[in-house]
Amino acid sequence: MSFQNRATNSPILPAALAGFVGGEATASALTYSHVYGRRNVLSLYNTPGSYEVAQLLKTLVRSRFWDGQRHDEAGVSVNPDAFVQTTPASGPKYTAAFSGTTMETTGDVAQILKKYCGRLPMDAIAVGRVTTPYAVTIAELDHAPAGEEHPTLKTPAPFLPILASVGASAACAALGDWHIFSMIVLGMFCNGATSSVLRSGDLTFTRPATTPGAPPGDGFLENDNEIIILKGSEAAVSAVTRGRLSLRFPDEKSLKRLATCGTLSTIQSLVQLFVVPQGTFVGQLLFLFSLSVAWLYNSVLSTSEKEAKEEVVMENLLNKPTMRRYSLGTRASMAVFLMQVLKPTNVEEQLAGLVPNKTRVWSLWRQTVARRLRDEKPVFEMTLPAEATGFSIEETTLLRTLLSDAQVAVDVYNTAGVRL
Repeated sequence: MSFQNRATNSPILPAALAGFVGGEATASALTYSHVYGRRNVLSLYNTPGSYEVAQLLKTLVRSRFWDGQRHDEAGVSVNPDAFVQTTPASGPKYTAAFSGTTMETTGDVAQILKKYCGRLPMDAIAVGRVTTPYAVTIAELDHAPAGEEHPTLKTPAPFLPILASVGASAACAALGDWHIFSMIVLGMFCNGATSSVLRSGDLTFTRPATTPGAPPGDGFLENDNEIIILKGSEAAVSAVTRGRLSLRFPDEKSLKRLATCGTLSTIQSLVQLFVVPQGTFVGQLLFLFSLSVAWLYNSVLSTSEKEAKEEVVMENLLNKPTMRRYSLGTRASMAVFLMQVLKPTNVEEQLAGLVPNKTRVWSLWRQTVARRLRDEKPVFEMTLPAEATGFSIEETTLLRTLLSDAQVAVDVYNTAGVRL
């Protein structure tokens, strides 16, 4: 008889420690469902990782920042990436083709666009000299998002884990295992409360207001060997270079409720640690069953969470811009290609920023390129400019090589069907 008692109440260690594992998948599922999707159905199911989720909630509350909202707009904003401990990455450098504006770093929208462009196939690969290949993507930004938007995604309702938790708790009640029953109900309540407060936050995109009479927003992003040409209105380009995503809550009380949910989740993980081992063996198996279904569901959603932000930016905000991607073998040919696509008025100055070599060969090359690009059909494989008369053999050879690189850029521009 005593043996049977020990068997029916023998603790299952993973069940007791459930609050300390699986938190990353749970956080990703909550972020995807209630930050990016604002799903109507609350996450009323027992889930693992409550302790880690509690710590992330506290990080989210501390990440508040000002996102340019007017003084008459109620609310407080936080960084949605803080909830999944995403390290904020600086976006690539931006240079405007007409205004001359340069931004050493841009925001997360530009960073997302850069990653998206990096996966696109090449439309054309230049035939010519190759030293350091450069990928140049032309992004036609035909759609300019409003100064403030609230994008959302469609997310599946968590009926399966809810049914698993309800079924497991009902089975525990039928067995008379009130220890496990109470722990499953506690997990359902804490997870549902967290999702409810998160859902009260509004995913908000903001960008600076445009200036009347401002020149076109055309310019380019540069990060290592990745170049992205942005063609569009000032508002469309500003959405990429200075746009920001935040999670805006109606008031400070919402953040306090979020902090309270973090405290409850911490208490939940500690209470489960002591109470779950007191349940029956079958009850603990049912407890693990509810957690397993929740973990599988959260794991599936977590794969979508990694793509949710990109979908919000590329589809909801930028409206799937047209992209064309080209590969050029040298920095010189890349720079000439940029000048042909963007057509700035200060070509020589912009070339100096892209290839800042100060020798007289490079200076003459920049002057020659700027002068000949003004022609309707520029040609670079021809006689050297008159200013090269006094060059040495080595300097002449280098100049011919650089002019050949410029001709490669012209050929790609002419034959690859670049449309402006």
